[in-house]
Amino acid sequence: MKLDYSGKHLKTYRIVERANQLLISPFFKAEVNNLLATYCKKELSEEFLAILETEERILVKTTFSPFSKKKIFFKSNSLYVNTLRLKSSHRDSLASLMHVVLNVADENHSISKLLDFENQRQKNHFFNEFGAISKSYI
Repeated sequence: MKLDYSGKHLKTYRIVERANQLLISPFFKAEVNNLLATYCKKELSEEFLAILETEERILVKTTFSPFSKKKIFFKSNSLYVNTLRLKSSHRDSLASLMHVVLNVADENHSISKLLDFENQRQKNHFFNEFGAISKSYI
């Protein structure tokens, strides 16, 4: 997956560039493998990483929505970053972006089927941990 952002909002540009670097980083992939080891068998980690390494391009756009509480959301084949809600640190914003990227990758439930989550709570916990891994690489 590759995130494409061509806007002028500097913080959005930085977190998108960092997310793209993380998605191809061998250190990040090693941490993801460690996380996957707690959820499933090691054999599935290659399939999981293959889902993340697809050639899919995701367009990132900025929006200014004062009445929305969401920081980053996915709608109609694009990720939207609410610049009004990006007051947190770059680490937290990057973690939120990576969480949404994983949700986009799971749009057709390929990740959920692969990891065979027992319930929605376990899925959300895994997605949050996936986003949290990115915090240590900024």
